[in-house]
Amino acid sequence: MFTPEHYRAKAAEYGELAKTANGPDEAREFQRHERNFTELADNEQWVADHRDQTVHATGADAVSEGAPVLIGDAMAAVPQ
Repeated sequence: MFTPEHYRAKAAEYGELAKTANGPDEAREFQRHERNFTELADNEQWVADHRDQTVHATGADAVSEGAPVLIGDAMAAVPQ
């Protein structure tokens, strides 16, 4: 599982690549990747900071760590 630091390091890599891009289209693509990895880092940090405020599966129905858990009406879209 990735940590916020891993995502931030990847974002920094793309930020450096954007500086040395071979054209504006390539630079924009690297900047887009940088923004995406920064957002992933922010989200992962939020989850870590608020772990005690989130719902966790327990017992026989528990899923592996990191797997999304669908709740509410979203369950209707999951084939049984």
